[in-house]
Amino acid sequence: MIISNKQVQSILSLNQVTEPKKKGAVVNNSKSVSKADSLVLSDRAQGLQFTTEQVLKSPEVRAEKVTELKKQIQDGTYQVPASDIASKMVGRSLVDEIAGR
Repeated sequence: MIISNKQVQSILSLNQVTEPKKKGAVVNNSKSVSKADSLVLSDRAQGLQFTTEQVLKSPEVRAEKVTELKKQIQDGTYQVPASDIASKMVGRSLVDEIAGR
């Protein structure tokens, strides 16, 4: 599965989350740690940590959507516009070409 930036942003907006801490933020998750112990994460590491946490919080399967689609398929009413299919085919072809596949 390919996860796009748009999908990540959608997940973040669904959970109404805030931005990760600013550069140089000190992370200290233990009360028993001495004052000399600290961890400073780069902006990139904080962003990765933040995104990972949000992805893990989101449901893996949207049950209501799966149920709706199964019902449409069983009823014979599931329709996908040809333009959507063509768009996905062209997009996938471009990704494959860029990736050298």
